[in-house]
Amino acid sequence: MKKIVLASLVGAVLFIIVGGGAAWIVFNYMQTHKPAVESPVEKRATEKKKQHEDDIFVSLKESVITLSDAAGEDHYMLLALTMVAESEEASKKILADEPLYQSIILTTLADIKYEQVRALKISEIKSLLVTALNRELKKRATPGRYTDILINKLVFQ
Repeated sequence: MKKIVLASLVGAVLFIIVGGGAAWIVFNYMQTHKPAVESPVEKRATEKKKQHEDDIFVSLKESVITLSDAAGEDHYMLLALTMVAESEEASKKILADEPLYQSIILTTLADIKYEQVRALKISEIKSLLVTALNRELKKRATPGRYTDILINKLVFQ
């Protein structure tokens, strides 16, 4: 009986040593011999990083927007946006066109009831603004110089 227990213990220890050694060899081999081709996920992450390396952030002035509720009461919304530009030239054009952007944003949000705006998520407000900006800029035959819009501050009163 003692021999069986001892043999089992020795076998288990050898199994652990051999298995651990094999795992260590495979792990080290994989670390030093990376695949020649990047996976699609790694490739997209690398492209995104390169794509956004040169982005320039242009902060627009804060906007105070008056919103009416169903009872006719006025409420106020403070909104601060930042537009992302791909180049210095595009950022200068955004600053030059800031009154146009502010006007489109104000018109878009002021036409919505207070309760409806309050019910929207920030991502939905962003989508609403992007859609309105793209539509209005297309109507005016003005190319959009921004690649993204960031909402920095959103306060309701």
